[in-house]
Parts: sequence; C-alpha cells; structure tokens
Amino acid sequence: MKKMMVLMVLMIVGGCQHVRTVPVLTLVRNGQSDYTIVQSAQPTEAETFAVTELAEFIKRSTGAALPIVTEKSFSGSRGIYVGQTMFACKQGVDFAGVGAEEWIIRTVDGNLIITGGRPRGTLYGVYEFLEKFAGIRFLDADTEFVPKREGLTIPVNVLVREKPAFFRREILMVNRQPKQVLFQVRRKINAFANADAPADPKYGYSIRFGSPYSTHTHPYYASAFPTNRPDYCAMRENGKRIAPPPPDCKGRWDGQVCMSHPEVRKFFAAKLREYIKQDREKIVKEGTGEPFPVLYALIPADNVNKCVCTNCTTIAKKYGAYSGLVLEFVNDIAENIAGDYPEIRLTIGAYTFYADAPRGIKPRENVVVYIAQLGAEFNTMPKRDTLRSMEHPLNAKAREMWEDWSKISKTLGVHDYWTAWSQQHQWPHANIHGLAQTLRFYHRCGLTHFFVEDELFGSRIHNFVDLQFYMATKLFQDPGQNEQLIIDEFMSLYYSNAAPVMKKLLDYIEKRQEEEPGTLVAVPSSSRKYFKAKFFIEADAMLREAEKRVAGDPKILANVRQERLAFDETLLYLWNQLNNERPLPFKRDDILARLQQNYEAAYKKYGGWGVAMKKGDDERLAYLRNMPSVPPQFEGKKIIDVANPRLDGGGQAQRVDDPDAAIGKAWRLDASMTGSEGQHDQLPKFGLFQENPRVLITQVIDREKIPKDEKYHFYLVGRMKGSPNIYFWAHRSWRLAQRLFMSYDSSLPDQKTYDVYASIKLEGSSYVSGSAKMNAFSIDRLILVEVENPVPSAQK
Repeated sequence: MKKMMVLMVLMIVGGCQHVRTVPVLTLVRNGQSDYTIVQSAQPTEAETFAVTELAEFIKRSTGAALPIVTEKSFSGSRGIYVGQTMFACKQGVDFAGVGAEEWIIRTVDGNLIITGGRPRGTLYGVYEFLEKFAGIRFLDADTEFVPKREGLTIPVNVLVREKPAFFRREILMVNRQPKQVLFQVRRKINAFANADAPADPKYGYSIRFGSPYSTHTHPYYASAFPTNRPDYCAMRENGKRIAPPPPDCKGRWDGQVCMSHPEVRKFFAAKLREYIKQDREKIVKEGTGEPFPVLYALIPADNVNKCVCTNCTTIAKKYGAYSGLVLEFVNDIAENIAGDYPEIRLTIGAYTFYADAPRGIKPRENVVVYIAQLGAEFNTMPKRDTLRSMEHPLNAKAREMWEDWSKISKTLGVHDYWTAWSQQHQWPHANIHGLAQTLRFYHRCGLTHFFVEDELFGSRIHNFVDLQFYMATKLFQDPGQNEQLIIDEFMSLYYSNAAPVMKKLLDYIEKRQEEEPGTLVAVPSSSRKYFKAKFFIEADAMLREAEKRVAGDPKILANVRQERLAFDETLLYLWNQLNNERPLPFKRDDILARLQQNYEAAYKKYGGWGVAMKKGDDERLAYLRNMPSVPPQFEGKKIIDVANPRLDGGGQAQRVDDPDAAIGKAWRLDASMTGSEGQHDQLPKFGLFQENPRVLITQVIDREKIPKDEKYHFYLVGRMKGSPNIYFWAHRSWRLAQRLFMSYDSSLPDQKTYDVYASIKLEGSSYVSGSAKMNAFSIDRLILVEVENPVPSAQK
C-alpha cells in the first residue's frame, strides 16, 4: 500500500520517473549524489535553516547525505544553490525585485537554484521543492510523509517563480507548541496568535502587528486620554459621555471614542507615531534583524456602544453607514503618517455596528479593511452561517456585504470563524468543500489578509480539522486549485487503507448537513433534522470499518479514532432522545471510556489550552457520565435541560461546589461579594429579558413563600418563544444571567414556545428568618419545557 501511495503522490506532482518523457537531472542515484548544497556567504538564519531542512529531507528520502558548503569554498561542478547566492545573481536573479515571500526554483547548466526574497522566500522555496519534486508532505504536526526512494530527479529545464496568493495567512487553531509552530511554518503560515506573537528568526520571523495589538486597539489609545477631556469619549443615548478605560485596560472597555472629534484624530495620530517609534527602537535594540511592523490596527472596542453625538451621527448619515465615520477617522490618520511611513498600512474592521460598506468614501491605499462577520449564533447582521460556504443561499446577505466592500476597497482582510461559538457541546460537522468555495470567493473579492479563529480548546475538535487545515494552507498559495485532488491526496496519506471509508464518512457528514434547512450554527443538536439514531449508527459502522482496515498501525488508527470525538459527545448528550426513537446498539460506558481516551489523545496532539480548559473538559465529561435525572414534574415532557456545564452563570456570579446542586456545581451570589451582587436586602427576583422585540418578565418570591429548608426548588419564570437573544436573569443585580440560545431553531419559520423553570436556592437571614447561614442566592439548573399547541395570544 505504501508503494502505491508514493506512486500516486509522485504522479500528482509530476515527479514519477516511470511517466517522464523529458530529460532529467539526477540529483541522487542509489543513495549517492554528485551534488553539493551551496549557501551564500552571508545567509540569514532562515536561509541557513532552509539548507538544513533540504539536506535532512533529501537524506531521509533517498539516504544521500549531501555536503553543505559556503559559496566561497565551493569548487565542484554540481551545486544546489540555496539562498541569495552570487551564482543566482550571475544568472540574472535581481533580488531587489523579489518579494519577501517569493521563491524561485530554477535549473541552469546542470545546477539547481532555490532562492527567494527575505525573510521567508528561500525557506518557502525549499518546502516547495520538497513537495513538488520529492513528493514530501507535511500533514500535521506529528505526521510527515517522506517517500523512500532510490533516486531523486528533476526536469533539466525547471523555472518556477511563485508566491502565496495571500499576504497574511493565519489559522488560530492550536497553541504555540514548538512542533506546532514548525509544522505551520512548513505549511507556509506566516502569523501566530492573531499576528501578535513573534516567530524564531530561523523561520523568517512572522507577520506581526505593531503596538499596541492587532485588533480592538481603541481602548489602548483611549486609556491615555487627558483626564480633563471627557468629550474625547463616546456619548451615550442619555447624553452622557462614557468614561475612558484605565491605563491597564488591556484592550477591554465598554465604551468607544468620539471619532468625529478633530482633537481625537490628532491624538490618535500622535499616539500612533509614538507606537511606531517605540516598536522600531525596541527592534533595533534587540538586534535580531526582525523587520519593522508594517501593520497597525485602529479598530474600535469590542462592543456596540457607539457614539451618538450630533457630529458622529451626522457623518454616519452622510455616508449611509456608521462605517463611513470609522473610515473617515482612519483615513485622516493614514494621511497624517503616509509621508513619513509610506510602507505602513493601517487596518480597520467592518464589524457589528460598522459592518456595512459606506457610500461616497473609500479607504486610502494605506488602509486595509478587515471584514469580520460573526456567525448567526451571535444574532448579528448580516446573519452568516460560518459552517457553510459563502456561496450557499443562506449566506446571500453576508456575500452581498463582501461584494459591496470589494467595490470600494482594493485590499481586504478577513477575521473569519470556522466554529460555532455558542455550541454547548461538540457535534459532528465538517465544511471542507464549502471552505474551498469560500476561499475562492474571498480571493475574487480582493482578499489578501486572512485570519481565522478555529481554536481547538482542549477537546473542542470538529470533524476533519487536520484535512481542513491542510487544504486551506494549500489554497492560500493558489485558491484556484482543485480541492478534490487535495482532499484525495490527504486522505490517502493520512488514513492509508482506511482512506476510502473516511472519504465516504466526510461525504456523508456534508451531505446530511445539506438536509438541514436552517443555519447550522443556530439549530440545537436536539432539533437537528438528521441527528437521528440512524445517522449515528451508520457513522459508527463506517468508523468501525475504517478502524478495522488500519488496526495494525497505531498512528493511523489514532487519526481515524479522532473522528469519533464529536459523534460520541453528541451521542451522550442526546442519549435519551435517540434511545427513545430506536434502541441504540451502544453501551454508554463504552462511549464514555472511548471519549475520555480521545480527549487525552487530543491534548497530547494539539497541546490543549491550559489548566482551565482541561478542567472544563473534565467537568463536561463528568456531566456526561452523571447527567442529572429528569425531575418528576417534568417527566414525559419535551425539555431542554440547562445544567452545568451548559449553565454559564454570566455576570459576576461565582461558580461553586455545592452538594445540594443537581450535579454538584452552582452559580452563586453571596454577601461576601462587593457591589450590588453582594446585596441581599430585597425580595428575591428573576425573569426573562430581550431587547428587540422587547420582552421583560419579572417574578418576585413573597417572603412567606420562600422555602425554609434552604434547598433548591423549581420556580416558574415565565413563557417565551425561542430566540437567539433572550436571557434569563436573577437577583436584584441581574448578575446571575444565562443566554437561552439553545431555545432557538433557525430552521423553524415559527419558533417553539417554552415555559422556563429555574432551580434556585435561597440562604441566610435575609431570605429565611433565623438562618445562621451567609446570605446567598444560587442557581444550579434551568429547564425549558416545550409547550405543545400553545394558545395564540389573541385567544388567551
């Protein structure tokens, strides 16, 4: 099987000797070579590392240990010239005209040149050579495909000059373990940690934003506002100005700046110049040779509290969108610095209240617009299903926004999302073919800066994440490639004999998703049309067959088993629902044991995201192992049970161990806390709230009806329609809160009606006369009971 895979890869890249009809250079024959790797007299660290990588992989593939010398000491006749060598210059390569990430692979009179721009061009050229001519593949951080071969040949006349299609290429998926960084560099990723983290000089550094950060930078600027200028901050609807953030805000602020204020624009321009100066002085002092940052972000704070002063409102109306004001603000600052720093580009966002493209104004050439379309789970406009292609009919409005921006901006960026942030647990989904369509759409719209969030927090791993990463990095270089060829090649190498079955599984997932009429990010797993017992039984049969085919190869078997994670989590969450539909041929204990093993494998493979994430995964597993029983009063009814870890508490509540709670955890406000959350001098209250359309339900428990046992009891909160934006709230402070997104089903033309019940415990003398306990208000569970055939409001 391995020989067949090698043959397939070599045929795809055009490197199989058996099908060649053109003269070739023989770099290696029978483990021996007449060639020497020659590097320039003064190579960069990245060029030196490129030489090391080239020599290592040629040796691993062919067994030939090619000598490495500097150009001055080379006296042979056959050389592989790597980096910015004099030999390359003599052959007409003008390095002044070669881009920073551009590479050249060229044969000249029996010699081979692999070179490129600085800082990363030569390194990328080596990886391109290894892939295109040696059939080597980097599949994930632990998986390299290095075919064993007797020789290595290339055509006599080779001339490759290429560069990636996108300027910035970042997929925020894993933490920055050394092996993960190296793998991503080999896949030509050039930015890390939202373009905020440096990369080693041997990797050619990385794309980094200048200070203070890469997004939502207004709070950093505003934290330095003069204390006597409250007019620099945004005006609220009540006519009052928002207070500026403290100096240590770290980008967090619930306010905005007044972007129409001319003095604010001057202040930002001056502060930006300070940041530029400080960044460059620091880099010079460190002496690493790192290039100066060329990107600086000027993006509002991450909230919707826009300034509504007369000037801001007037300018926004003038351009037909609030983004016009944001763009005018940044254009002024961009014009201020352009003469002194022509290479610098300022980035702004197209996000939330400033998402729509304006009229009558365009970004300056030194301004890049980053479009950030949150998924429909955030109830933002335009509503976008991040788990489907941008070409999908449900994404028509989101697509229209891109097209509008592309008409006024030559250069666009994206802050994208590949995951559903509101999901209460992981569920089976994949967007492989759709992603290829999306990247091509972005490219047509002028996208050059790509950043996506797909954090694999602990075990938050959806299906075929490694294939998704691999395919995306291939398309970053050339979005016009046939994605099916990429998919087929990856599957064959990553799953070996199980590849046909895994392709069948991928097609099965994607086909079944298309049966769902609603946006995938906004349909609860309990309501998903295709999440029936048959779906899980058929998927299990495919995975069993795949596991059987690779049972003798632990590494590939682990790759197959990883795809069970999302299926197993959903099986456990929906166990009662699915088992009632049709007896499941599985044992819960077996699934729990397998899920825990796969959790651990995922941590080892991807690095996890710290102690807190690991703790969260452990608690989720504990919940699945000991899911609370349905309270007697709700038996036989259709319910949505919101208990830990699905209950997130919200506000400033504390999460505590509580033996009285449904599964031993609760959210609590008590008298030890400061502020309104620590006050318990009013009757207990709770309710439901939604801004638009307006919903406000308030319940107050009379003192004589408060149970004396200081235990948890269910209280009717009220009746509601499923909504993506309705909240449960509790306590006079409203600091106990829970978004009830799980009630919303985007596939339904008319949402279901629910009666909401809250499990609340009230302790202390403020609630129970004579109690010696500390005053405390706790909640451990919400239960939403579906109301079948509710009476229309007109008939009530």
